[in-house]
Amino acid sequence: MTGSPQGAGHPADDADCGSAGGLVDGRHPVLVPEDWDQHLDSAEWSLGDDGLPFRTAARVLAVTQDGEVLLLVGHDAADPSHSWVFTPGGGLRSGEDPRAGAVRELVEESGIEVDPADLEGPIAHREAVFRFASVTCRQDELFFLLHLPTTRPIRKDGWTSLERDVVDSISWWNVEQLQAAQERGQEIYPVRLPEIVEELASGWNGRRFDLTDPVDCEVLAELASTPDRHCDPTTEESDD
Repeated sequence: MTGSPQGAGHPADDADCGSAGGLVDGRHPVLVPEDWDQHLDSAEWSLGDDGLPFRTAARVLAVTQDGEVLLLVGHDAADPSHSWVFTPGGGLRSGEDPRAGAVRELVEESGIEVDPADLEGPIAHREAVFRFASVTCRQDELFFLLHLPTTRPIRKDGWTSLERDVVDSISWWNVEQLQAAQERGQEIYPVRLPEIVEELASGWNGRRFDLTDPVDCEVLAELASTPDRHCDPTTEESDD
């Protein structure tokens, strides 16, 4: 898991994402409280140059040939009414290979065991800025595809105490369910998930997706104080 769930909400609209007069003890004085390491695992998260806790994560898009995708629904510990849908995955351990980390997170969260060689990709990349338990975080995410002929049984016995507290469900979703949830206002991360699941059901064509949400592009640009930063999440990039 993210150590905080993925996409747990964006920084408050009325918060200044700029430096607010400079960092305090390496943290952003507005977006990151002094006790941030009490809310996040400091073994996984460290303060970046922008003053936000940062980590790299690996995630799995487990998609069947019929277009079903494995997803979790979680809520903010500080605001249980705020929920969102996200993919299995989480932060990498020190020195951990992203593919191995993706496999580890998948089995911890779903009980589905696969070999790292079963994963394709990384098929996508996402830069995410989100707020969880009053802390605004930044995460760099790599997505791998697990293309399955059909759904597999799910187990929850590997969940951490945090996951048992903030994860409401894990299940297989079809594209119609995803689209309906998005239309009624349910937050889904990545935002383009319904679109790419339909495409990935028939397999990956080798082109890597940029899944950074448009609003995150704006926040990242402001944090970096580079208004001309370009990030177009509707563009697909070819593998090098």
